[in-house]
Amino acid sequence: MPEDSQPQSDPNWSPDGNKIVFSSGALYGADSAVRVLDLSNHQISTLPGSHALFAPKWSPDGRYIVAIPENSLSLVLFDFQTHKWSELRKGIAAWTNWSRDGRYVYFLHWPDNPAVFRIRISDRRVERVVDLKHFPLTGFFAGWLGLTPDDSPLLLHDIGSQDIYALDWEAH
Repeated sequence: MPEDSQPQSDPNWSPDGNKIVFSSGALYGADSAVRVLDLSNHQISTLPGSHALFAPKWSPDGRYIVAIPENSLSLVLFDFQTHKWSELRKGIAAWTNWSRDGRYVYFLHWPDNPAVFRIRISDRRVERVVDLKHFPLTGFFAGWLGLTPDDSPLLLHDIGSQDIYALDWEAH
């Protein structure tokens, strides 16, 4: 942003496409905060109480934003109805993704007992989706998690550097 010399990262569109939520400040550090760019008026605001949070993701219905504290030892949820943050879960969490219906937040837990989990927003119930004990993860930050359109986990698998694979995608 021209008026903000701090680094920006983790951009994520609002469901209506009118705003972008992002992390601002030192990458994953104590100086980070969650900010929102309103594309209608080009104003940037900081979500209250978002100091030292990063990796914000908007829920499909626009009511919530999930984020991660700088130490990555929990997940927090901002509710636009109450304008307050609440803790969703204690424990290591990374690469959050909302389910298509907005009922769950999926996340990657590692390095001990690596697995993909999901947490139901309504009652904060945590479920293991897939165990990754014998699945070597890879990625720029040691892993990555995405979701397919049916909420199946997508992961980066380290199979070594001996083989080269190609995928040709043909959409019909």
